[in-house]
Amino acid sequence: MAGPLEAQLEAADSGEQTRNQHECRAAPRREPLDEDQFKQSIEDLHGGCRVYTMPLVVSGILDAVGWRAEADLSSARLLEPAAGSGEFVVQAAERLVASCRSQGLTVTPQLLRPRITAFELHPRAASEARGRVRASLQASGVSPATASECADTWIHAADFLLSEPPCSGYTHAVGNPPYMRWSKIPPLLRSCYEKRLPRHLTRGDLFLPFLDHSFDRLQPNGKCGFLCSDRWRYTAFAERFRQEWLPCLDILSDHSVQAAEVFDRPVSTYPSIFIASKRPRKRRNSPSIPERPGRTLAALGCAIKAGPALGHGPAFVLEPTEHDVEPELLRPWVAAPEILDGSINWRGRRVVIMFDNSGRLRNPQAYPLLARRLNRFRTRLKHRSIVQKGAPWYRTIDKTQTADWLRPKLLVPELAKVPRVALDRSGIVPSHGVYAIFPPEDRIDEIYDALREGGLARALEGIAPKLKGYTRCYKRFLSRARLFA
Repeated sequence: MAGPLEAQLEAADSGEQTRNQHECRAAPRREPLDEDQFKQSIEDLHGGCRVYTMPLVVSGILDAVGWRAEADLSSARLLEPAAGSGEFVVQAAERLVASCRSQGLTVTPQLLRPRITAFELHPRAASEARGRVRASLQASGVSPATASECADTWIHAADFLLSEPPCSGYTHAVGNPPYMRWSKIPPLLRSCYEKRLPRHLTRGDLFLPFLDHSFDRLQPNGKCGFLCSDRWRYTAFAERFRQEWLPCLDILSDHSVQAAEVFDRPVSTYPSIFIASKRPRKRRNSPSIPERPGRTLAALGCAIKAGPALGHGPAFVLEPTEHDVEPELLRPWVAAPEILDGSINWRGRRVVIMFDNSGRLRNPQAYPLLARRLNRFRTRLKHRSIVQKGAPWYRTIDKTQTADWLRPKLLVPELAKVPRVALDRSGIVPSHGVYAIFPPEDRIDEIYDALREGGLARALEGIAPKLKGYTRCYKRFLSRARLFA
């Protein structure tokens, strides 16, 4: 049983010694945490991560992992590490009750209690989840006393990362783990995680340790289904995580989805639904890929950066027929489909440059046309997480300045069946789904000639992973691409 807040703080402190023993790294003892400040950290984290899953998506994930009413769930155990308002638990409970009845079993607290374990660190959300589960069980014909006992037992108002689940060997694990860059986690809570967790999990993004702990608690042949960003499959911060876990998982499906179709509010992320089964064997390291001859793009002096994230494209990107922003604020804008191998098929769209050349955010009130346009999107813009964390409602996520994109550059779509590259000397601004390679100016033509007409695909072979036929041309793989043996 997960303890109260005090127990979680003690767990974080005790985890510091364990972590130091494992990693041979001394850490200074911190002063005891202020409980009110810690509670505020939980509020702040919840405010940034409160993005719940659509019921139809929950149903599909439960189907995919085999938590079905027609299956025998009487001895199954399901883990939900971040319950939110309880949609996964509600639907899992309904299926559990139907399954038990189909097996001719009497629905008792003793039968139901061990079947589901869920965590939710935000107390009000946990209370809401319990209420929903209680009502759902009663609607399924479960007695009020049993429904209350199960709801209270199943849903723990505790932090999954700082708590030990009441059992291990789960047959199923499902959920939508919180998504937040590690640097954005409230400092007090981040400090607790860094005491408790292995170092390689305390970087990149918060969802990574949630996945790690969930995989770890699955029994062999257990099934998991998560709605989360797919960045852990390819980004540098998750390299050790991949080495540990990919050899241990049979990936049954992993398909990208549109955020608007799966979440209950607008978010700026690229989610996927990941379904896997845990292999019945111990972890082992993945074989390393041998180094290839030649010099990498990084060694050749190439800088690589992704196009700016805007936060809500329709507000900041003008179609060719739109002319409702002051022209001096606009630059040509290009998306991945407009980048061909060796050329750019620009469709006439332009992006609003929200920062001046000194890096200051422009005030829309100084530009009447811009102000009127942004006001049309004000409601959507104000609900973005960047605004909830204190940014002005009209800013883009990334700082977009004209000067950043004026240098000659090579443009590469982030995803491509056949990696392709085009040269730009016009100062066009790429979308967030495009990477820009800035070679030294005296070598740009030489490098471009080596990368076009299939050269980029050859340079990335054995380096960039493929998923469903698409090559992931991410920065970390582009920098390792080798040319000029």
